[in-house]
Order: sequence, then C-alpha cells, then structure tokens
Amino acid sequence: MTFTKVILALACLMSGTLVAQEAKVTQLLSKDLTNLPGKEGLMVTVEYPPGSSDPIHRHNAYG
Repeated sequence: MTFTKVILALACLMSGTLVAQEAKVTQLLSKDLTNLPGKEGLMVTVEYPPGSSDPIHRHNAYG
C-alpha cells in the first residue's frame, strides 16, 4: 500500500515537468537603424512561467 502511494506521488511530480510551459516572447517595436544599413533595433518583453529560468547571457561591448 505504501509503495503504491510513493509511486503515485512520483508520477504526479513527474507529470508537471513533462508539460512545462515555454517563455512567451512579445515583440513591442521593430525599427530600421538609419546609421547602420541592414540592421534593425528590436524591443521585446519575455514572460517566464512560474518556476522557470533562463541561462545567463551577455552582450559584451568592444570598442
């Protein structure tokens, strides 16, 4: 009986990770950059579902 409850609890915990939601990206603005031909500027918002995360990333400036 206890073994069955443990297996059932594990199955419930695992089912939540299988249906994980993705981050929602919404584009707010897109504009061509006049002083940089062929380039555009974008403004977006990203909504992450509860409990999710995104790896750290950088945009290093050289100049």
